[in-house]
Amino acid sequence: MGRPRAYTVPLEPVLLTPVAHECIEGRSRRITWKNPLGLPAPLTWKQILYIVGPQMIGAAIIDGAANFGVACAMYRTISEGDTITMWDISHNTIAGDVAVTVFIQGILTFVIASGMVHVDQRKGKIAAFPYPWPDTQFAVVKGADPEAATSRKSKLWRTFHQRHGLGRGLHFFSGSHVNDIFDFSLTWRELGVRLFWSVWKGSVLSALYFLVFWPITIAIIAPIWGGRDMAHTWTPEIIKLVFGALLGLFMNPVCAMIALGSEDSVRAHRNEVHDRNVREMEEAPPAAVTEAERVIRPKPVHFRQA
Repeated sequence: MGRPRAYTVPLEPVLLTPVAHECIEGRSRRITWKNPLGLPAPLTWKQILYIVGPQMIGAAIIDGAANFGVACAMYRTISEGDTITMWDISHNTIAGDVAVTVFIQGILTFVIASGMVHVDQRKGKIAAFPYPWPDTQFAVVKGADPEAATSRKSKLWRTFHQRHGLGRGLHFFSGSHVNDIFDFSLTWRELGVRLFWSVWKGSVLSALYFLVFWPITIAIIAPIWGGRDMAHTWTPEIIKLVFGALLGLFMNPVCAMIALGSEDSVRAHRNEVHDRNVREMEEAPPAAVTEAERVIRPKPVHFRQA
């Protein structure tokens, strides 16, 4: 008689520590020097090329060329006695032109870029992020529980001082179907509502970019051309070209990533992946059974004949 077989005791499942670049449901993304924006990594190569290619380089070329054309139409047609200076608002002013460019280009960028990304997602050209972005769990600081307060005044105080960090502000930029303005099945009223919200979000985002780009631009060009008359030169056109290209280079991919990380897009992408996996399992041929797997199980006792 052979040696009796020992019982196999199943081991407890081991919870592996998640990799630093992976996303965890319900937790904020880690901000590192490799991922300063906290993108829901890992991204596919197609998504990376989509962001870097048409949304960064392509947008920079288009925005730079458009701003150069507008500058030529503005500054190459001025009269002989007109001037182009940095600060003289009664004439052509570079500082004012750059400020207006941030908002006009920023709003158009958000409306067009986010809408076109939703179109590409509907056509299957690009997939949404695996998790929503921007991450509204970022920098959330849990305060004291208001329900544990012993008095009404203490409860109001704790409720007022619930510190949500940047999460509440980032939730404003959470993309959704409201930014999809190029859906031709919409009614005029639905299109108007979506266009209003897209313009409003684009205006707020442009204001944030204005606080960064406008001071830096003025700090660079003011010491060089601050007291000069730039009329009948190519300096204003070059400034507007470079400024528009850099603004498109840094703003357009953010607008595209907001659309790729919108909650509606992520939800639709997950449902699509689930349906595709189920369909592949249903259409797959039955698995072949080998001779070693064909084990004749003994019949139960209550099915055996006497």
